[in-house]
Amino acid sequence: MTQFDTWPAFQEFSFQEFIFPVDRYEEWQEGKIISSGPIHFNIQFKYINNTYFNDKCINVKIENNPMPSKILSNFKFDRAITSGDRILFHIAAERSNIENTSVMLIENILGPTRSFKEFKSNEPILSSVFTINFNIAKISFSFGNPDRLIEFY
Repeated sequence: MTQFDTWPAFQEFSFQEFIFPVDRYEEWQEGKIISSGPIHFNIQFKYINNTYFNDKCINVKIENNPMPSKILSNFKFDRAITSGDRILFHIAAERSNIENTSVMLIENILGPTRSFKEFKSNEPILSSVFTINFNIAKISFSFGNPDRLIEFY
């Protein structure tokens, strides 16, 4: 089994930008792989700090998205934190159309990032970035309805 780097719990993670070239994917639902295979595109994470509007966010772009019905091509997260074996990207809204235990735990510990968020069915609610020797090895995206996960390698 691959040994991912470990990170301290619940610390803000800051960065400028990174791009991850994807070669394959696995899509999981209810603990079972429902689709997988080779696939080629880039995932870009870019931290935006707009001091004029006192706003910050993480823009995520799936370049030349080959599966737009499964995952949006462009979306945002409010915060990046370290969490054990991953860097976790999320939105912790006080009210949302999705109930997720991990997001509720983060909100209880760190506080909400906004008052309301309406997620689309193909919009990730969480992203986890896993590293080995501080190089990205895997990026996963979790969805709320239905409970689904896509991992990119």
